[in-house]
Amino acid sequence: MRVNRYDQDEENTSFRFSNYKRGLTYIKKYKAKLGIVFLLNGIAVIATLCITKILQYVIDTIIPNSNYESLFTMIAFATLLILMSTIITKIYSKMLAGVNLNIVEDIKNDLFSHIQYLSFNYYDTRPHGKILVRLTEYAEDVSTLITDKLVKTFLDLFNMIIVLGFMFYTSVKLTLIAIAGIIVLSIIFLLTAKIKRKNKLLINNKNANLNAYSVETLKGMQTTQAFNREKENEKIFRNLSADWRNANCKSIKYGNIGWCSVQIMSHLVSATIYFVGAMFLYPSVSVGVIVAMGTYSSNFWQPIEDLFATLDDFINSITYLERILETMDEPIEITDTEQAKEVDIQGTVEFKDVTFSYIEDKKVLDNISFKVEPQEKVAIVGETGSGKTTITNLIGRFYEVDSGNIFLDGTEIKNIKLKSLRKQIAIMQQDNYLFSTSIMKNLQYGTAITEEEVIEICKKLKVHDWIMSLEKEYDTKLSGNGKNLSDGERQVLCYLRTIINNPKILIFDEATSKMDIKTEKMLQNLSKEMVKNKTLITIAHRLSTIVNSDKIFFIKDKKIVEQGTHEQLMEQRGNYYKLYMSQVEVGR
Repeated sequence: MRVNRYDQDEENTSFRFSNYKRGLTYIKKYKAKLGIVFLLNGIAVIATLCITKILQYVIDTIIPNSNYESLFTMIAFATLLILMSTIITKIYSKMLAGVNLNIVEDIKNDLFSHIQYLSFNYYDTRPHGKILVRLTEYAEDVSTLITDKLVKTFLDLFNMIIVLGFMFYTSVKLTLIAIAGIIVLSIIFLLTAKIKRKNKLLINNKNANLNAYSVETLKGMQTTQAFNREKENEKIFRNLSADWRNANCKSIKYGNIGWCSVQIMSHLVSATIYFVGAMFLYPSVSVGVIVAMGTYSSNFWQPIEDLFATLDDFINSITYLERILETMDEPIEITDTEQAKEVDIQGTVEFKDVTFSYIEDKKVLDNISFKVEPQEKVAIVGETGSGKTTITNLIGRFYEVDSGNIFLDGTEIKNIKLKSLRKQIAIMQQDNYLFSTSIMKNLQYGTAITEEEVIEICKKLKVHDWIMSLEKEYDTKLSGNGKNLSDGERQVLCYLRTIINNPKILIFDEATSKMDIKTEKMLQNLSKEMVKNKTLITIAHRLSTIVNSDKIFFIKDKKIVEQGTHEQLMEQRGNYYKLYMSQVEVGR
């Protein structure tokens, strides 16, 4: 998926049969079950066609000879065939549905596994709604394409061949009429297929746009209501919805050509068989044969009608498959190099001439160099947008640098295995997320710490009593990113989760900005013992919280322009001094 917005259509793909072949790999482990489905279907179809053969025999032989004893025998035999066909059809339909659900699960699992390892940059530049629709709606439709629709296509072709065999055996001349009808329909399908595909791609794009805007709006609902934006949002949604409706209407116009053509041709061929049989071939062809051929024609056109409907669905589903494969083919930019190894980090962090940009030719950091020693407590400050958070993201290797190098304990960060790196670094970001599970599960997230150890740490940090005061204590379920807690309480839990991870390097990015000053100071004082043997990097706008840092870096114009202790920077009376004094004056 290219960089995109909710009001921007995705780039159309071109049809490649290789994509469909990739999709077919999902049915390999279900080949045995699908083989049984084909076998049972063949038995059911032959049983149904034998009933027609019985009808022919009754008309041509039993009724003229008034052999009513044989008639009752034929009726009983036909009833048994109907019952057998019904039972067999139910069995293989249930098996096919089970395979279909298994493949839905397989596709979703593979897609979810892949998107978990895509870089931050992928999610920064794409609407989450367009990613979500591929994981849900598209995956479910594609599974039917490579199981249900594929199986039905082969079953329909198989059924057609069986029916044609019965028809040729009954009357070659009348069968040729049906063959002529197929040729005409095939020409119609080939002439309209390209237009139908183009319309289906348009529908997919408009549906993705609508989904993207819906997700974006729901995530920002509080902001929407705070700024009284409901009417404007409704207008945008209606426009996107109208685009989707218009795309569907355009597709329906060409979609109707298929089933209308099949219906017309079906009735025309059946009528022609009766007409030619009665007017030109009778009596050399018996009435029973003519009636049987008319019945066979109905049996013959039913799978053709299903086949053409399936082909229309195929055009739609293949576009979904292409979108899913497009996502699966997104390169995982942040991976372990061949030289990557497990490293026991001591805590030295060094940037050497690092340049980085989120968007090409728009630098966020320009040739930055600095060093943090093990167990050192440093702070990074500067104006909004100066690149402070970017530095923390680069330490966690969530993005790749444009140029320069980052070292941990002298080892280039690219040569440290990601699992080893991120296990020893804990980052509390500005926008932390609490999952819809219990407080205990959130605090244990990403670590193997026991519940008893969690409770012990909470007691040390004086938050145990607060958690115990909640309705279900540590089992209290959080909802909607912890919306059943206050902003400050959510941030306390995120702070705890970061500390509990027990990393070698701790990074706090505005970790206490939503806490009241009393809670903030309490947590900082109580956690000093727990972080004293760790490298601590703090980003803070409130400079009063970092005055005791061993070293402070001030970032401006994409570079570090000042560094030193609080006292040293205050003596310089530069950027740091001005920012600190402005906050002091505001606080008075």
